[in-house]
Formats: sequence, structure tokens, C-alpha cells
Amino acid sequence: MTIEHPASGQCTVRSLAFSAVKGDEVAGTYGSDTQINFYILTQDQLNSIQNCRLPETARPLYVEENAVGYGNRYRSLSFPANATYYFVFIFVGGPTSPASGYSTVELSFPASTILINGITSASSSTSATSSSTTETTIVLPTSMASSSLASQAGSVGTSGNFGIVGAIGLVVIIAMVASVVLLRRRKRTLLKNAVTAIVEKPPQSAEIAEPPPQSPFSNRLSTAYGDLDNLLVGGLPIGYAVLLISPPCDERDLLLRKIIGSALSAGMPTLYLSNDPSRTQGLVRTYPKDFFALNPQADKVLSPPANLYKIPGIDNLSDVNIAFTKIMEEHVNHGASNRLLIFDLLTDILLLHKGVATRKWFSDFLGRRNAEGFTVLAFLNPLVASKQETQTVIDLFDGVIEIYEKELRERSRRFLVIKKMYGQEYSESELMLDKDKLF
Repeated sequence: MTIEHPASGQCTVRSLAFSAVKGDEVAGTYGSDTQINFYILTQDQLNSIQNCRLPETARPLYVEENAVGYGNRYRSLSFPANATYYFVFIFVGGPTSPASGYSTVELSFPASTILINGITSASSSTSATSSSTTETTIVLPTSMASSSLASQAGSVGTSGNFGIVGAIGLVVIIAMVASVVLLRRRKRTLLKNAVTAIVEKPPQSAEIAEPPPQSPFSNRLSTAYGDLDNLLVGGLPIGYAVLLISPPCDERDLLLRKIIGSALSAGMPTLYLSNDPSRTQGLVRTYPKDFFALNPQADKVLSPPANLYKIPGIDNLSDVNIAFTKIMEEHVNHGASNRLLIFDLLTDILLLHKGVATRKWFSDFLGRRNAEGFTVLAFLNPLVASKQETQTVIDLFDGVIEIYEKELRERSRRFLVIKKMYGQEYSESELMLDKDKLF
């Protein structure tokens, strides 16, 4: 999609309409050679855009502002209803506009996504841009917008001449298609019968080796907390990135320890990134083998064990990337088929760098770990940032689990609920956490 940049102080809004099913999600990549704002919106949210921006009350299914570069990953929230939704790109005119006056935008999405016909465009106002195509990557020149509209207008003008001849032609075509389908079915049936006739039955004495039975939970990591494993239908999916949203509490820390113990028992080397020296010290002494802790304040731990490594502070996230990669190459068991990464720095990074910068860095970090075969479990304290800030990182994850507090029989209790586990079976039932079982 090649988009003309507006004058300074104005904006161009382009949208690509598609239909979606309630509960589904859409994921892919997008990019641009200049800064853009990218959203996935409902019809009402699209209509609410004013002065090139969404109102603060809007809750997009996906949001990324001031994005630049290609290959950026996105994943929407679950669609709230069967309806039409929109990929929306907003370009704001200014000093970053290219000399050519145009930007090239690319968007990929699953081939199963059903696009809706019709291309329109506008400056300083909302527009709807879409194309019916089976390709998963859209690269449309702006000039196609006018030609598409012209072709649509032409089709409307000629529809009245369809008449009796067109109806007879349609009947003939339908009959021909039905004949072809019938012949193909008969051919498949005859071929199947022929194959059945020539296959010899093996001697009774011959033994046919059967594949060994596989556990239905072989692709899951048990949390070692039976009630939660039941909700997850076996445990955390291997290879997933899962976010646990929870305020600081005993239940959170106890569950963390259970998951680490379970991973190590299953032969999964585990890396733990945290800015808390006290919690880190307790973990490295409890798990001396195949457990690696990375902490910016590691030098504050007395007599640090060999599995504790100091990394740079989170002021410079690039340095964190470099340190992580170096420790991985030199110390972590690369022969293991599965590894677990527990990321307990997300809250601190979000506080320091805010939503957009955190999302951009963590999206890249998460993509690298996914390519390396990690299962990722990250923690986020929802009380330290606004809902809009936290939402910028939540939809990067394949799964979301939340621990929250509410009153039960005049006393405060903590509950857990699985809010998302993309493409996996799970229970949406509320689970009251039991400290005795967690201990």
C-alpha cells in the first residue's frame, strides 16, 4: 500500500476492512518506511477518530503508535462479536515525511482472514481501504483506489442489463459445475475400491508395530499446582509466551516457585530475569542446578553463587539484550530441547520507558526468544501503570492469566482466571487460590 503523505498538521487515515468471528484473534506483521500509527478497531472506534487520534476512552483491539520499520509483529485481542473490523493506518504530516511524498506500508495476516471489497481514501478524515485478495501480504499502489472505485461503479451500471440471457447462462454454468463434482466423486470411489481389491491381507502371524502411546500433556509444562493445571488442561503450552498479571502477593511468589521446580524436574533449564535482589538470592540458593538468574543488582547479593549473573540496568535496553545473549552462549545448556524464561522485569521497564518504547523493545526480545525455542512466563503488576499503558504490552502474549483480589464472606481472598490462551483448550472458570496447596 503506497500512501501519499498529507501536509504538515494534517493526516491521512487508511483502513482495511475484514470480517471476524467472536473469540478469534488475528496476528501477523506490518511495517512502513516512515512513522505510522497502527490500530485494529471496531466500526464505532473507527468512526470516533477525530483530529487524527482515537479518543482516550477507546479500547482498540491492537494499538502501536509512532512505529517504523518492517517486520513488526502484532496480535489482536479476541474479537468481541461476529462483525466487521478494520486494520487502520494513520499518517501525520510533518518533518518526517519522505522527500518523495509517499510511504510504503506492508501488512500480513492469516490467509483465512476474509477481506471486504471496496477501496476509498481520504486526508484529514477517516477512510476505509480494503481489497479482496487471497494473498497474505498487501502491497497496493494508491492509484488502484480510483480504478477500483471506477470498476465498482461500472458494475453497478451494467447490472440492470443482466436479464433473461444472463439467468440462462447462470443455470448452464451451475449444471456444468455439478456434473464435474459428480464425476470426480465417482472417480474417487472407483479408485478407492480398486486399491482395496489389490491390497493383500498380511499373514496372521505377522505383528504390526504400533507407535507408542503419547501423553496428551506431552506439549505442556505442569505448573505443579493441580487446580491450575486442570484449568489449563495439563499445564502451560510449551513454546508459548504467557503473561501473569498480578499485584505483589504470597500466592504469586509461591506459584512462581512451583513453576520453576516443575520446569527443572522436567529437565528444562530455566532463566530468571528480575530486578529484585532478595527474591533472586532465595531462588539461586534453592535451585543450584540448571537455574540461571540475571539481575542488575546481583552485586548486592552476599557471596553470589555461580548461577547468578549481573546484567546492565534497564536504562539501556540494548545492553540488556547483549548481556542476555552473551550469558546464553557461554553458560546455558543448548542441548536441551525446551527451556523456560521467566521475565520479571516487565513492570520496571514499563514504568521507566512507558508503553510505546517498552512494547517496541519487548516485541523484538520476545520474537528472538520464541525463535530460540523458549517458553516464556512474564509477570506484570497492574497497579503501577495506567490501563492504557499496560494494554500496549498485554496483547504481545499468546496467553494471559490474572490474579486479583475480591471479598468473599467478609474477607479478602485472591482468585485466578485464565483470560486468554491462543489456540488452546482451557477453562474460563474462576479459581480461588489455596495457600496450603501452594505451599
